[in-house]
Amino acid sequence: MTPEEIDRQKRYLHISKLLHTASKSYESASLGIIQGNAETEIYKQVKDANELIELIYDECLPPRRSTPPPSIPKTRDYTILKIIGITGIVLGCLYAFVVFGPTGDLSKTWKTEDLQKNVAYPK
Repeated sequence: MTPEEIDRQKRYLHISKLLHTASKSYESASLGIIQGNAETEIYKQVKDANELIELIYDECLPPRRSTPPPSIPKTRDYTILKIIGITGIVLGCLYAFVVFGPTGDLSKTWKTEDLQKNVAYPK
């Protein structure tokens, strides 16, 4: 065997021992949960096993890259245009009422005789 193969076998053996130790730690933590042991002991065993797993993954896998947060697509906000449009419609209606006279102001069509008849005191 070549020295590279020997090194690879040693590395695999080391990884398998670490996995075995982590498995034993997880198993003892699960037994501690069943038996009702203290939370601190269980937490310590799980933490030790997690550290071993992280050590193994650091050797086997390339380092993880943090993924950027998903980009939110920019949407146009037409709120200002809606407000301007509604304001224009309302002002246009008011202007039409003033120009064309449907405002209830009957003084344009009344004559003075009609005014005298309508304000006369009933007999």
